[in-house]
Amino acid sequence: MTEFIQGTCLLMCPEKERWLREKEGLLHKFEIDESTKGSKHPKADSMKTIKCFSRPAAGLVMTDPNQLRPAPVLLFTIRYLFTKIATRTDVNWIVVYDFIFDRLRSIRQDIAIQRINTSISIQLFEPIVRFLVYSAQRLCERNISEFNGKINHQHLVECITHLLILYHESDSSELDGAMEKIRLNNDRHQMEALYILLNMGNTEALTRALQLPLDIRRSPDVQLSMKISFAWYLNNYARACSLIPQLSPILVCAAMTNIQKLRRTALKIMSSGYNSKVFTFPGLKLQELLLYKDIDKVRADCMLFGLTFTDQNILFQKANFKDQVQLAHPEMYYTHHFLHNLLPHTLLKPM
Repeated sequence: MTEFIQGTCLLMCPEKERWLREKEGLLHKFEIDESTKGSKHPKADSMKTIKCFSRPAAGLVMTDPNQLRPAPVLLFTIRYLFTKIATRTDVNWIVVYDFIFDRLRSIRQDIAIQRINTSISIQLFEPIVRFLVYSAQRLCERNISEFNGKINHQHLVECITHLLILYHESDSSELDGAMEKIRLNNDRHQMEALYILLNMGNTEALTRALQLPLDIRRSPDVQLSMKISFAWYLNNYARACSLIPQLSPILVCAAMTNIQKLRRTALKIMSSGYNSKVFTFPGLKLQELLLYKDIDKVRADCMLFGLTFTDQNILFQKANFKDQVQLAHPEMYYTHHFLHNLLPHTLLKPM
């Protein structure tokens, strides 16, 4: 018989860890008691300190109930992170991201150790997925020394894949009542659409979407996401890009994780379709077509792929396209101001 562990820690950080990190000077600036901020040995604020992620190691007991937070505390911690930390404007947002990213890993660790039930796990993983999607867009132009998009994407794939498994378990379970399933499905529409957009053009993702329960498959988010994915599967970059702005903001963030590949493929196709030694293609039209926000970004990508950019026009020549370049330059679709105004509700519930 499987033994389930129930955490007993009712604070966001166990007392033992808080005391140890305070003693070793390992408190984050977000966790310090304001009254001791300027002192040589600042104290922890028990209402702000959050359990950090730690890898399993020899001699470290990971299953001590006193060090584990039960589901209500984990839900509270996520809400605190997204309402009190994610919305801060007094520090570089990369500092905010690094802190939240680590603390969310710790939450995922507590979920796994306690084997928290399906419906609660879904409630915990949905906002985590939104945060990783949101961060991929907000930080996409940052230097890799500040933000590693590949690592963020790796964790995003892990989380959304696990979430899909939880949805399958929920579908197969007879324990959840009808009202509970309706509530879970409200957020599931968005999560399924996110998965489709993150795997744009992928036949397995499209096949899975076609096999979703009817009420999920017919939701506007899923329908539009499937149209975009199918257009991209057919290399119809113009249709895919024309549909993306119709998505809700968090879904646009998901679609934009593929924009570098999409633009690269589009420019390669156009280098053949508009191949010429004389006639040029208007740069402003290309900017509109491929969702560029700045004509300078169009110029930068043209230079990257060996295309001639003159007087805001592009000379497409198939022979000059640099096929070895795998991705276009990253670019934010939304402004920082717009993205900041999406918080915190975008992370905590569909929008």
